[in-house]
Amino acid sequence: MLDLIVNVDRMNDDLPAIRVGMAIAKKQAAFITGLHVVAVYPPIMVMPEAIAQLDTEERQARARSTWWHALCQRHDVKGAWEVVRGTYVPVLAKRSRLADFIITSLPVQAPDSPIGFDNITRTLFADAAPMLLVPDTWQGSTQPERVLIAWNGSGEAADAIKAALPLLRMAGTVRVLDGEIEGLPGVAPPPLPLRQWLSRQGVEVEWQAFHDRSDVGRALLDSARSMDAELLVMGAWGHSRISELILGGATRQVLEQTHLPLLLAH
Repeated sequence: MLDLIVNVDRMNDDLPAIRVGMAIAKKQAAFITGLHVVAVYPPIMVMPEAIAQLDTEERQARARSTWWHALCQRHDVKGAWEVVRGTYVPVLAKRSRLADFIITSLPVQAPDSPIGFDNITRTLFADAAPMLLVPDTWQGSTQPERVLIAWNGSGEAADAIKAALPLLRMAGTVRVLDGEIEGLPGVAPPPLPLRQWLSRQGVEVEWQAFHDRSDVGRALLDSARSMDAELLVMGAWGHSRISELILGGATRQVLEQTHLPLLLAH
């Protein structure tokens, strides 16, 4: 059984990440866990009022179990509600390891922090499961019919594609942008047989060469717009993660400018 986690920061039925998670769970007959992290910030834990506030937040979050189970019942899916107190990124990353992937909102309207420094994208640095990031402005389909895969031959991209396999199988159109650069024959590892693997998995794909090296992030999003894609699948942080944060990079640009859900693996 497919096992999904929805990271629930805002307990709102209409939150795009929740709508997408419920739709996928129903389509895939998956088990869906709603997870709320009561975030602990160690520097302020010596303050009695901070501890009292955390106690209140945890108590209120646990009381929302009824809301989550009613939501699952409405969508005809099986699920559970979990509340965990701790440091946000390690808690979310560790709990995600028993999920096929985690679904979470990507703040676009009013981000708390710059991309790469917020809790959600920092979790991509951690030892987390692949993440389906749904912009909080997303009004498109909850079940992607058109999926774009950004392929560069990396292990991160392969992990993202494996995680996305249930979504690829239910999509109507899957297009692979092949930007892999082969290494020195006999020295570098040979290319992964992605085309054959997808065929064995029952996924028919359109294959398209990708040559844009100057502005990869923009080119990927432009390609997604041109096919009216409803999901972009790619590996995250292909270069040094520090250089991505300081200098930019395809992952950072896509996260900052995306108009569609992203399924990323690091």
